[in-house]
Amino acid sequence: MPAMVLFAYGTLQDADVLASVLGRPVDIAMLQSASAPDFKAVAYPGRVYPALVPCPGAAAPGLLIGGLDRLDLAVLDAFEGDEYRRGSIPVLLDEQIIHAQAYLPAISIEPSAPAWSLRHWLANHKPQVIAAEAGTARSLRERLTSAQP
Repeated sequence: MPAMVLFAYGTLQDADVLASVLGRPVDIAMLQSASAPDFKAVAYPGRVYPALVPCPGAAAPGLLIGGLDRLDLAVLDAFEGDEYRRGSIPVLLDEQIIHAQAYLPAISIEPSAPAWSLRHWLANHKPQVIAAEAGTARSLRERLTSAQP
């Protein structure tokens, strides 16, 4: 299976979160700034993380994460849980549209929901969330790798 590309528009843009979920440092050469045209990152209701929702004329900033393998995606799928589903979306990279995987909300959320900002999350929520997320990700990786043949 070829390596997959993921568009991260939320907390996975943070190097500490991404490394703790994947269980390894991330090669910065595999990361590229990009945006999702006609999408907007909004607050997921009742949560401190975002949802990517269609919004004509908007462009959600984010990061393309390359070089992901099957185990990486399984860990990310488990980490994102039932609140998201992974799907393909158009992403603007270096003035060209490509298709990348992204985690989209499993519920309907209006684009009029409050906007979500990585800067705000880093300043107000990261310290409280990072330890819990790292523990959850470690448990998920252990469960998934022990299930591998």
